[in-house]
Amino acid sequence: MLGILGINHKTASLNIRDKFAIPCDDIIPLSERILQIKKIAGVVVLATCNRTEIYYSKELCHEDACKGDILKELHSFFNIEEDYSSNFYHYTGAEAITHLFRVTSGVDSMVIGENQIVNQMKKAYIFCTEANLTDAILMRLFQKSFECSKKVRTETSIQQGATSVGYVAIDLCEKEFKNLKNKHILIIGTGETGQLALRDFKKRGATEISITNRTDEKTLDVAKRKSVNPILFNNFKDHLAQCDIILTATSAGEYLISKEDIKQAQQIRKGKKQFLVDLSVPRNIDIDTEKFDGVKLICVDDLQKILDDHKEMRENSIEKANIIISDLVEESMSWLHSRSLRPVIKTITSNMQQLSENELVEYRKNHSSDVVEQIERYTGLLTQKYIRMLIKNLKEATNNGNATASLDIISQLFDFEDSNNE
Repeated sequence: MLGILGINHKTASLNIRDKFAIPCDDIIPLSERILQIKKIAGVVVLATCNRTEIYYSKELCHEDACKGDILKELHSFFNIEEDYSSNFYHYTGAEAITHLFRVTSGVDSMVIGENQIVNQMKKAYIFCTEANLTDAILMRLFQKSFECSKKVRTETSIQQGATSVGYVAIDLCEKEFKNLKNKHILIIGTGETGQLALRDFKKRGATEISITNRTDEKTLDVAKRKSVNPILFNNFKDHLAQCDIILTATSAGEYLISKEDIKQAQQIRKGKKQFLVDLSVPRNIDIDTEKFDGVKLICVDDLQKILDDHKEMRENSIEKANIIISDLVEESMSWLHSRSLRPVIKTITSNMQQLSENELVEYRKNHSSDVVEQIERYTGLLTQKYIRMLIKNLKEATNNGNATASLDIISQLFDFEDSNNE
C-alpha cells in the first residue's frame, strides 16, 4: 500500500512551510527515523519550495495508522513544539497514487503544467533509492508516475504558457520595469530554478545579468556556459547597490539578504527602484526589506493570484490530464491488489508441497525406487492440480486481491501472517 503525508502551498502559508523545509542533508536521517515506524517498508522524501511530502509504502496493511506517527517524527525532528497537524494532508491507497501522479504531472503544482516538478520527483526518487530507502512498491509506482507525466504532457496542452514560478516572477519584473535590456540583474542560486530564471531573463532581452552561488566553482562554471557575469559568493553583497533586480533561489535555511543589507544599498541608490524576488523556501530575503521606499519584495505566495488566473486558462487540459491519471491509477491499483495475493499464494504452495513431502518420507523407506518414482510423479501432479485450483478459487473469492477482508480470512486459514513480505 502507498501512503503520503504532506504540506504544500494550498494548505499552509510560507511561514509554516519554512518550518518543515527539509535540507538535502536531513533527508536520510529523517527517512531512517520514519522507517522505524511499524510496518513501513520504504520512504521517498520530496522537498521543494512549495511542498514537503513523505511517500511511504507498507506491505499487506489495510488499516493505516501512520499519520500520527509520521507527524510526531516530523515535529520532533525539527524541534517544533506547536502542533501544525491541521496543515498536513494524508492519503492512502488509490487517493495516494492519484496524488503522486497529479504531482509528477504538474496538475497539482502552483504553476499548472510546470516541468520542474518532474525533475524534482526524479531526483528525490533516485536519491532515496540509492540510499536504500525504497522498496518494490515505491519503485513501481514512481516509475509509473513518470510514465503518467510523459503521457499527460504529450497528450494535452498543459505545458503551454507559463511553465515555472520563476517565469511568472519574471513577468512581474518586466511589467515593473517595462524593459529589462539595461537593467542590472543578480541571480543568487545556480540550481535548476536559478538557471531557468536566467534563461527566461535572457528571453526577455536582459543583458546585464550576474550570478552567484555558495560554491564558487559552480558559479564560474555556470557563468562561463551561460555567458553571464560571475560574482564570488563572499563578495555579492558589495554589488547589491548596483542591482535593479535581485532574485534568490537557493536551499539555504537562512536569510542571505538582511534588512541592513538593503538599507545600505538604498542609501547608495538614493531611493531608486529595486525589485526583490525571493523564490526560496525557507526565505532568503528578510521580509522587512520592503519597508524602504523604492523597494518591492515578492515571494512565492505573492504569485498565487496570477497563478489562479493561469489555472482557469488550462481547465480543459486539466480535465484531459485527470482522465489519463485515473486510468493509470486503476492500472496501478490492480497491480497492488494482485501483489497482495503473492504471500498467500506462496504459503499455499509451500504448505501443499511440504504436506506432500511429509507423507512421502515413510513411503520411501518401504518401497522400491521404481515404485517411489511413480508415486512421487503422481503426488507431484496431484499437488500442482490442487494448488492451481486453490489459487483460482483464491483470486475469485478476493476479486483478485481487491476484497481485503476475504484475503485476511484466507490468510488466517493458511496460518499466514500479514507482516510477511514476498
